[in-house]
Amino acid sequence: MLPRFDKPLRGLFEPRLWIVILLALALVLGASPVVAQTGDAASCVSTSKSVSCTDVAGYVSTSQSASPQAQQKQSPMGDQKAQPPEEPQTKITPQQAQELFRSVDEILNFVSKDTKLPIKSQVKRELAGREQVRKFVQTHMQKDKDAQRLARSEASMKKFGLLPQEFDLRKFLLDLLEDQVAGYYDPKTKAVYLLDWVAPEAQRPVLAHELTHALQDQNFGLDHWLQVRDDDQRDNPDNLDAGPDEEQAARQAVSEGQGMAVMMDYVLAPSGQSLADMPAMGEIFKQQTMERVGDSPILAGAPMYLREMVIFPYTYGLSFLEEVLTRGGKEMAFAGAFKNPPRDTREIMQPESYLDGHHVDPVRLPKLVSVLKKNYVGYDSGAVGEFDVYILLKQFSGPELAEKLSQAWRGGIYYLGRKKDAKPPKPDSAIPLSDLALLYVSNWATPEDAGYFAKAYSLWLPKKYKTVTPVAEQKGRAWTTEQGPVSIEVSGNRVLVMESFDPATAAAVRDKVLSRASESAPQPRHHMAAPVWASLGVLY
Repeated sequence: MLPRFDKPLRGLFEPRLWIVILLALALVLGASPVVAQTGDAASCVSTSKSVSCTDVAGYVSTSQSASPQAQQKQSPMGDQKAQPPEEPQTKITPQQAQELFRSVDEILNFVSKDTKLPIKSQVKRELAGREQVRKFVQTHMQKDKDAQRLARSEASMKKFGLLPQEFDLRKFLLDLLEDQVAGYYDPKTKAVYLLDWVAPEAQRPVLAHELTHALQDQNFGLDHWLQVRDDDQRDNPDNLDAGPDEEQAARQAVSEGQGMAVMMDYVLAPSGQSLADMPAMGEIFKQQTMERVGDSPILAGAPMYLREMVIFPYTYGLSFLEEVLTRGGKEMAFAGAFKNPPRDTREIMQPESYLDGHHVDPVRLPKLVSVLKKNYVGYDSGAVGEFDVYILLKQFSGPELAEKLSQAWRGGIYYLGRKKDAKPPKPDSAIPLSDLALLYVSNWATPEDAGYFAKAYSLWLPKKYKTVTPVAEQKGRAWTTEQGPVSIEVSGNRVLVMESFDPATAAAVRDKVLSRASESAPQPRHHMAAPVWASLGVLY
């Protein structure tokens, strides 16, 4: 269900966000007094977009007490009015830029030794200004195909209740990237881009992260490896095998988790320590990142789903790498994870399922196109992964149930169809949600788990809709809302949810989806949020 961005959102979610970088540095520096005493260049860190060198001990101490924004209770649906504060404009000198360029080779050698990935060519280096980065991001976001994918994913997330109806996803992504980018590697130009408004001392740890991506690219072709799916299939919402974007989300977590680990190792190196000497650092980093996400006004004002999706590749990716590193060493954790990548977000969130080879089989559905196309035009479709289910449960039912029940997820798929008789939306206007019908099928570990999820979903309806009225003769299974009928049914370990479908289509779908004898077709492996991942991935 991750937004359906290809390279655009993957690119947008892959810049190094300052909020994430700073938390990681604070953790490793705080855990290693020896590093703090060395006065190493890595001890100069950024406080946001403006960067200054500060005393490490003082920085770590400050970082451990949450800011007023972080202490405020964040709304699950966010507040898009939040804006980043104005920052003073600074630029590094030509001499500083040259010194930073010279450090690239030294850091690249460190990264190669740390990951055991060989250097196959020199990495080009460029200095980028704010306007250059802004234009690069905006160019990718304005491509017609990318904009269409983003719009479809936005509609799906709103229909699920993950975004407010008035939320502007494109604006959020542009604001986030322009505010939080800390550096990036471009697989097309084979260059690492340094930022002319960030102090050199603050960029060196980030370089360790970016050069990890450079070696991933040299050894495995990063852009192609991350894309996964077939470009010819991804743009057909009626195609229930639209592309493996759950796998794309998992691979992105592998790539970013490795980058975070190498960056931490680089900062710890002067003390003779590494991430391997600090068990559970990934879990600590994950917890503190969620607590401190309010330090970024843009993230603080974002809906829960986007807040957690932005940091997912870094936090869960680092925890995944730690588990693989402990079990199989660096060969398995770095090159091995690229050669044998995890298949979905479940294997990232529960690394033992990846390590033990316990893969979730694809959901099998009947061929529904002939039923749906009578009254609907396919608008979006894809996978609903364990991460999506976790956030749905966390947002609507609370963290305790989310933590427990999401682990019983065993596959999911959705289809969003636009009513054929709906009036065309006005130019530059979104399609009304009442004109979109949602089909969501999920499989669970046991029939009991399926029943719990169905019950939880039914309790969310008053939070998603303004008016919810139970249908008397189908108590607990059907409701009417201002956007049309809603039904939730359980059959064995499968849950079928239909929202806004006409009765005849709903009956035909129900008969096929819940029938054991129906002819099966593969689950669409595209992800609802794939476009968002792609947009965030504009900058690696």
